[in-house]
Amino acid sequence: MNIDPFVPWLICVALLTVRLTVALALSPAITAFGVPGSVRVALTVALAGLTYADRTPTADAAAWAAEPSLLIMPVMAEVFIGALLGLALQVVLAALALAGRLMDVQIGFAIGSVFDPVSGVGSNVLGSMMGLLGVTLFMAGDVHLQFAGWLAQSLDVFPLGRFVTLNEPLRPLLGAGFLFTLGLTFAAPVVAALLLTDLAVGVASRNMPQLNVLLLATPVKVIVAYTVLIFAVRGWGSLIGEGFRRAAEDLGVA
Repeated sequence: MNIDPFVPWLICVALLTVRLTVALALSPAITAFGVPGSVRVALTVALAGLTYADRTPTADAAAWAAEPSLLIMPVMAEVFIGALLGLALQVVLAALALAGRLMDVQIGFAIGSVFDPVSGVGSNVLGSMMGLLGVTLFMAGDVHLQFAGWLAQSLDVFPLGRFVTLNEPLRPLLGAGFLFTLGLTFAAPVVAALLLTDLAVGVASRNMPQLNVLLLATPVKVIVAYTVLIFAVRGWGSLIGEGFRRAAEDLGVA
């Protein structure tokens, strides 16, 4: 059976498109701003074609072209690899969301996660804000370019159509667990400042029993939290970049 030499290369691009589709589906740059589906498809196919433009088809590509039913396992392998790449991206974003939830609890905004009298549904004030901030820093810190580089390097680390050989099965789990450390790092300045604020309010209420602690503490904690957050967020850019690099290394994709 004569096969056009272009077909194996096209199959490799299609498999890479599957990998990128799963990875980019978890990318905040794609999902956060409601990018239309047609634009997502065009972007993914174009990125796959450019990434594989100067590469030769894999040795198995000719066999896949001759027998399309053999593509079932390679496609499943690419879905798994794409999810692994997306996990490396989501670890840091989940850490920001975790930091927001911790600060919500300390400030007193956690009641909004139970009931929001305006919308009638639960919401996380700082958790939502941290998610948007993560997207902003993702683009402003050129992490999206770094992520595109990881996608290209993944072809050398994880060959097309082959399942990942996890010599260390717990490595992805440890990489995912990194989000708790990173989340606590993000929230640490605000949480520490709020702890000192609680101590100060407690001392004041002890010396002035007639003082309404609840009415006093809430606005003071909000002001302190946002003031500290203004200064703390300035150092998050490099921390987020380092977090992405660490997460990618732990998951073996960089």
